[in-house]
Amino acid sequence: MDVEATKAVLAALQNPALTTADALRVAALPGNQGLIRKARNYGRPASNELFAKALVAAAQGNDAEPDPARFRFGQVRSHIEQIRATLGKLEDPQSNLLDQVKGRIAEFTPPDLGGHVVGHLIVGGTSGGFAFGDPEFFLNLDRFPSAPLAATVMQHELFHAIQGIAKQARPLSPKAQACTAAVPHSKELVPLFASLEMEGSASLVGDVAAMPAGIDAGSDEARQRTLRNIGLVDRSVTLLELSVHGLNTDVEVPYDDVYALGFYGDEVLYALGYVMARAIVAEEGKGAIAELTGQPGALFVQRYRKLRGYGKSEAVPALGAETLRSADRLAACLA
Repeated sequence: MDVEATKAVLAALQNPALTTADALRVAALPGNQGLIRKARNYGRPASNELFAKALVAAAQGNDAEPDPARFRFGQVRSHIEQIRATLGKLEDPQSNLLDQVKGRIAEFTPPDLGGHVVGHLIVGGTSGGFAFGDPEFFLNLDRFPSAPLAATVMQHELFHAIQGIAKQARPLSPKAQACTAAVPHSKELVPLFASLEMEGSASLVGDVAAMPAGIDAGSDEARQRTLRNIGLVDRSVTLLELSVHGLNTDVEVPYDDVYALGFYGDEVLYALGYVMARAIVAEEGKGAIAELTGQPGALFVQRYRKLRGYGKSEAVPALGAETLRSADRLAACLA
């Protein structure tokens, strides 16, 4: 667990005499490099220089300074003591939080999988947590008011790193790759189904919806927001169907725009993936998620469709016809 980026940014924000050279050294830390990379993923200008400029401005209390990458260090500055308290609890071995995280992850991890994962605790930006498919993850402590909520979201992000290791350990055969490439629009459909599986499974592992009520206001808000999206899962089914249909048409619909509809903002397709993963576990156990980890997302859709309770209740809603056809075409390449 790498906490250097968080500690360095917090110290810098309490130093009105912070120099650009010092801020550039903070920007170069691995955790902050991830923050810069994530801003670029959102299509924003981001660099070491813009990071340093934003950090110096926030340290001097100049919140009017333009922040095109949206590092939002002025907001972090107002939460310094709260962030330090959360970090202290996460680092305290007596809290047992990190052991709980590891235990939860182990329940869903393929037993034959090995590897090393680095978790970077960071502050700043607009994302609560993220990963890039590598054996590392990033968790923004500025977004979480309590250590229990941070630990729960850590489970989500850590599982993404596990998924990255599993994907590397379970590559498709050349025959399967060639077959998949021949499926119309597979270039867009493969990552869409992969995202549904990865975010859904990770959301079940780091289960915010299952957190007990009353921990604190921020945790309750996160829990209620998650439950609201789960309650609107029928709309998520429709959005997935429309997304698949849009990607299947000959009219060019940029994949990034389609992805953003479901996985940014309210993250409504996270909720659908969560409901699907939850239903799989309810019928087949946590080992079923372990079996699907690192595998193409089309197999996740097929596994869900074959459940005994599929389409028979609101807890296991039926998916759209085009979604199923597309998943079947891709899954046929893996037989």
